[in-house]
Amino acid sequence: MTGFLEPHQVTLIAAFALALLEVITGAFLFLGMSVGALLVAGLQWLSGNWQLNRDLLVFAVASAVAFAVFRKLFKKPTDQSTLSDDINQY
Repeated sequence: MTGFLEPHQVTLIAAFALALLEVITGAFLFLGMSVGALLVAGLQWLSGNWQLNRDLLVFAVASAVAFAVFRKLFKKPTDQSTLSDDINQY
């Protein structure tokens, strides 16, 4: 590349920005996206190039899997309640 930054460097900066956004918000959404961007940056670095379709697919799948895993790992016991008897019970 003749540009200022390589594609994997830009993606790595985006991954760290998403991780920082996660620290600020604490919503667990950006943490999964950060992991997906980190995997895409690693893939771009290993392959030496970037392909939009491949990178978007890896980002989407890795982000969804990371989000599901982090949701399972960091779940609070009070996140979900089960319905026992009466729907109108408070």
